[in-house]
Amino acid sequence: MTNNSNRTRDGFIQYSNDSRETGLFTSAAGVSATSVIDTNFDVIIIGAGFSGLVAARELSLRNRNVLLIEARDRIGGRTFTTEHENQKYEMGGGWVHWSQPHVWSEITRYGFSICETKGATADRISVLLDNGSRLKSLSMTNLMSQLCEAMNNYSNVDGVQGRTVFPLPHEPFAAKEVIEMYDKLSMQDRLDQISTSFDNNREMYDIMDAYLSMNSQEKLCESGFLDHLRWWALGDFETFRLFDKTSRYKIHEGTSALAQAISNDCRDVKWLLSTPISSVHRTDDNKVTIHTKNGQSFTACTAIITVPLNALYKLEFSPPLKLEKQRAINERQCRGGSKFAIKLAKPIGNWCGFAPYPSPITQAFTDDDEGTIIIAFGIEDLLDIRDFNAVQRELSKWLPDIQIKYIIGHDWRNDSFAEGTWGWYRPGQTISNLLTLQEHEPPLFFASSDIANGWRLFMDGALESGLSAVRHVEEYLKNK
Repeated sequence: MTNNSNRTRDGFIQYSNDSRETGLFTSAAGVSATSVIDTNFDVIIIGAGFSGLVAARELSLRNRNVLLIEARDRIGGRTFTTEHENQKYEMGGGWVHWSQPHVWSEITRYGFSICETKGATADRISVLLDNGSRLKSLSMTNLMSQLCEAMNNYSNVDGVQGRTVFPLPHEPFAAKEVIEMYDKLSMQDRLDQISTSFDNNREMYDIMDAYLSMNSQEKLCESGFLDHLRWWALGDFETFRLFDKTSRYKIHEGTSALAQAISNDCRDVKWLLSTPISSVHRTDDNKVTIHTKNGQSFTACTAIITVPLNALYKLEFSPPLKLEKQRAINERQCRGGSKFAIKLAKPIGNWCGFAPYPSPITQAFTDDDEGTIIIAFGIEDLLDIRDFNAVQRELSKWLPDIQIKYIIGHDWRNDSFAEGTWGWYRPGQTISNLLTLQEHEPPLFFASSDIANGWRLFMDGALESGLSAVRHVEEYLKNK
């Protein structure tokens, strides 16, 4: 892999004069062979996101002969950093926290540092109300006590802020009988249960709708309430802590720098980028043969599949996976919406905006010290983030005189290798799908952020799942 900044096919920059750059520069875009001479390996890893990268590093350091195959022209999966006009932008996942054990271990290992998303603690808040027709300005100082009260009420299904549901946040089934009580509840169901508490403050209901929708990136009626409670538990059952852990701190050097550091520590791993997989075949002698779309075949004692859940249904397995696993794969999860960055012509300082569904942008906030960059989120396909005029129009509902220089982003929802941003389970899927998706079918092993126990949807979850898969692969190979 190379450390130079190359252009990936992912992402775009849309300028005000209707010109567009397709593809972004990133250190995650590597130069690798399109074919390798060796065709037999101990382990083949499909996917070079953080699950695949950490698995490749750990297995290679245990002297395993590893081939890593990635469909994209870069590493990092649903994360990558690009730099434009001397400013770093995180196109996918980006926020980290020292209470996320696996990613913080990697940050420590490689001597990285963190920086702050300033808008996460902005005191100036704009809220779009009445279907986007009314704008209200608020102070975070005045808003936060009301928001904390609303979040406490929303999460308090058991009288102790959800602690009986997730007493051990990294062990999701520690209280399985209690979890079953709330598994089929949607986030909208729970909001409806407490709706009378907003009778005298409908504006707070709209703010809660916007914030919760941004978290799941899906309509609340299709978003599982248990995933909210899991976040809440990981956030120490407290609103400020949850904000800090999920949207305040980033890796200063960038997520791509971390991906590159892990890849550089891999020992004699063979790499194939830009190589989509067509099928996975388990042979009669209990090995695995991987067939690529460009006609190559590779065989190994084991394989680790790290394809995102929403794209995993495209892989053909022969013989088929267990019926329950294939059912869970075919169901997929919430598809998510959009995350993109907006470069402004003039700084606006620290700022944050909320708008409830069906606003095309549900939440946005400034990312840099001066307030010249806004990170925006939307659900579904309500906004074409490549449409400069449409984005300008939506943002100006919050900031009437705003002028945009360019939009920079990646369409994860329509990315064929991801089919969504971060994952969020639908009602009923935690009980019916999580353990099934985690189950290995040796010599096939599965890992991704989408099936992690703890910080699922985050880089930390991807690392957790990859490390767990390594442990199981090692046990299998030693006993083989």
